[in-house]
This record gives sequence, C-alpha cells and structure tokens, in this order.
Amino acid sequence: MRTIELESRWLRATILPDVGAKIYDLVHKPTGRAVLWHNPRIEPQPYPVDGLFDNYWCGGWDDAFPTCDAFSPYPDLGELRALRWKVDDATPNSATLSAYGPISPVHVTKRVSLDSDAAILRMSHSITNLGPKPLDFIWGTHPALNVSPGTILRIPARNAIVSEASCRAFGEPGERYDWPRLGAVDMSKVPDAGTGEYCGHYAVDLEAGWYEVEDTQTGCGFRLDFPVEICKVLWLWLNYGGYRGLYHVIVEPWTSIPVHLGEAIRRGTSLRLPPGGVFDVAVAATVYSREREGETTR
Repeated sequence: MRTIELESRWLRATILPDVGAKIYDLVHKPTGRAVLWHNPRIEPQPYPVDGLFDNYWCGGWDDAFPTCDAFSPYPDLGELRALRWKVDDATPNSATLSAYGPISPVHVTKRVSLDSDAAILRMSHSITNLGPKPLDFIWGTHPALNVSPGTILRIPARNAIVSEASCRAFGEPGERYDWPRLGAVDMSKVPDAGTGEYCGHYAVDLEAGWYEVEDTQTGCGFRLDFPVEICKVLWLWLNYGGYRGLYHVIVEPWTSIPVHLGEAIRRGTSLRLPPGGVFDVAVAATVYSREREGETTR
C-alpha cells in the first residue's frame, strides 16, 4: 500500500491513503514514544466500504462521516474510512488528500501538516455537498491512543452520560454523573488491561475545546484542540480488555449526541449541508513531555 511519511524536528507521522487516509503512526521523536495504538492482531489492509469496521481495524487515527454507529445505507464509522484517497499534494511536512463519497454525493478534502517549531500535527476536513438535496450528517474524529496504568484523562467537562458499559461499576445506560466521579470510580484514571471491562460514555457540557491523555509516570501526553462550537461533545471509548481483548482509549470530538445519525436526526442534533454547502473543521494534536518541575517541552 501507499504511505505518506511526514516529518519535523519533533514528530513523525505516517498516513495510509489506501485505508481511508488514516494517520497510522504519530511518533514523538525526542522520546521515541508512539502515540497511536495499533491493533496487535490486524495489519493495515484495504477492505470493503460496507465491511464491518472492527473486523478490519488496524488502529491509528480515523475520521467518521456521516455517522458513527451504522445507519442504513451507511456502515459503522461512515463511508470514507475504507476508501482509497487521491493524493493531491505531498511535501516533507504536509499532505493534502481527497475522495468522493461512494454513498453520499460529497467531495472531501483532508489536509495534514506538521508545525516546524513545535510538536503539533494539524488536520482539517472540508466536505462539499455536490447533490441537489440537503444532506444530514454528523462528523467526528477517532484517534486510538496507547495507554498504561497511571494514564489520566484530563477533560474540561462538567458532566458525562453513560451510553454502554460492560459492568455496573462503569454505569447504567442513560445514567448522568458529574465528570469524572461515577460513584466510587474515577473515570479519568485508566486501570490495567486485566480489568477486562469496557464502556462508552459521553463527556458533555464542555467548558473548552481540548483534552489531554497523559501518562503520569513518564509525563508524556497527547493533547487535542478542537472547535467546541462545532464539536460539542466527546465520545469516550474506554476499552480495558473487555472488548475483543484490546486495551486502548479513544476520545472523540463529535458534532452531535448521540453518535448515531438516525437518532441524531430524530432528536434534531444532526447537522445539515445544503446543496453546494461546505462543512469545514480543523483540529490540532500536540504531543508533549512534561518535566518534573512542571514545565512542558513540545
């Protein structure tokens, strides 16, 4: 498969145009730390547009449009995550890719770039409705992160809502709580893989458009800044060995709650692109190493 390698003084990133233009690797060069989680049992590979995402998911950082949960005619995580994208431009520190929707009449452009003076990766999406009718959608981005016991989730949310959980300790569907404390459990703290549980929660009532996932033992962390006026909710997929025996955290900015297009349309929380309309969104990921005295190097 084709790969695009981007590199700066601080970061090295790998993009796979043939697997939905996903960012597969993001490495912090000063520490050698690989930020993005890889599935230990599945190698990167092309797969059908309507293929079940989890059966082919090799890890890395994917994007989702126009839904997360499957909603006919769209598969789970939408129609773009399995496409072979065109590479419009590539330089040592930036790349622009594009694709047409096989189901929706859309044209999508994705740009990824690395800052030259800091450990920051920037990513933007521009989605144009080429059809004659309005298009309902939701959008989200899906970075799977390596974690270890002692990792902490810093999220400026006032509340959270349980969507699903494999055990009572992680809540009951529909339960609302003051983030991060759910009864006796601090949901911001990552347990070890032997926990054998998982959950999906929404972090809501966000006070700012950022979050951090930090290994408190090493001081290494991943920060994502996103436009909170567009992405008003975070979907937290916290998998501690309970789902398919995998261990990772995914904290996803989404434009709507719930992350099911049909339900979002029913509740009036989805977005709508008019004919010829364009949806633009951009995020910035910072990889850092926090020093003992509290300073941060990027």
